[in-house]
Amino acid sequence: MRLAVVASHVIQYQDPFYRRLAAHPDIELTVLFCSAEGAKTYHDVGMGTTLRWDLELLQGYDHRFLRNFGWGEGFFRLVNPGLVPTLVRGNFDAVLFMTGWAWLSAWIGFAACRVARIPIFLYGDSSYVPDEKSVRAKLRAAVMRALFGMTSAFMISGKLNGDYYKHYRADPRRFFPLPWAIDNERFVEGSAFAPGERDAMRERYGIAHDELAVIYSGKLIERKDPMTLLRALARMTHPAIAVFLGDGALRADLERYASHGLPASEPPSFPVSQEAGRPGGSAKSRAAFVGFVNQTDLPKHYAMGDAFVLPSHFDPRATVVNEAMACGLPIVITDRCGPSADIVRHGENGYVFAPGDDAALATHLDALARDAEMRARMAQRSREIIATWSYAEGVDGVAAALKSIAGGEQT
Repeated sequence: MRLAVVASHVIQYQDPFYRRLAAHPDIELTVLFCSAEGAKTYHDVGMGTTLRWDLELLQGYDHRFLRNFGWGEGFFRLVNPGLVPTLVRGNFDAVLFMTGWAWLSAWIGFAACRVARIPIFLYGDSSYVPDEKSVRAKLRAAVMRALFGMTSAFMISGKLNGDYYKHYRADPRRFFPLPWAIDNERFVEGSAFAPGERDAMRERYGIAHDELAVIYSGKLIERKDPMTLLRALARMTHPAIAVFLGDGALRADLERYASHGLPASEPPSFPVSQEAGRPGGSAKSRAAFVGFVNQTDLPKHYAMGDAFVLPSHFDPRATVVNEAMACGLPIVITDRCGPSADIVRHGENGYVFAPGDDAALATHLDALARDAEMRARMAQRSREIIATWSYAEGVDGVAAALKSIAGGEQT
């Protein structure tokens, strides 16, 4: 069957999925990108960094870039009128919107599908129902119910995502799995160390042998609340160091807190890099700021750690959790991170705590620090769980959704 995917831009996590989807014998795939962002060097606003992915992208599937007339960062960021003739004349059996509904282009596409009577498949990461007390919120809810009423298939990225659709009266019989996944194999293979390599890497970042190395990966922004991790470390009774992979607006504040607000660990028995050192002092700070790490180097940066923490106040996707699990880390995240309902299981492969609760986070990290055997068990469970949360399940889900509309039963 002929399937069009409407994608906002080139996303490094989705690109391998498209290759696998295109390889399915019953699917003829065309990916329509509303923007060229991600395919070349670009400035990531949240990260505050200009970057280019060091991966081979856009290989193994048919795709095209549509001209974008959008502006700004909001609803009008993507405006692609070319979607109308492309979809109407494309003879597609279904259109999968990987855009969700956050941009004007998605609604242009929905309208084109309705005119051409093409089944609509929806995919997104919405997981938490917003407050619906205001008139505006009630109008939005009515629009959501109308959109979901004309949707032929909901590609479910996780349990909370399914609950979100149910709240707006979506029909669960039209739910099909499409986990928000990563290239698990690449991260597993990339996290393997040669003899002595892990110790050398930890030494490079000033991680002492007896310290719990806690990895944080992502933008250093308010929503992800990295400061709670530093506050938790200040409460811990066991030696620990936070290693921040990423950049953003809060970096300077975090560095100041790490330099002046945290007690220093004992000086290590080896030289400490300037990046990990406490300015003007001989003792090592309990935080290292690595900055942006590109995709090929990322797996080993996870695997050099002992645990992963994401203290976000709101993070429905949190793909970094998948990455850390594939690299074999215990996971500690808040209950406002989407993976807390699916792949992070409290007491099994990590812990779940309330946003902003640095005392609870410190307790969980101390438990991990004092029990190496438990860390190893949780690390193994992380790899076992994430192995079942993969592109393969998503390809099967899309194939099942296409089968459900074969013969024109739905429009």
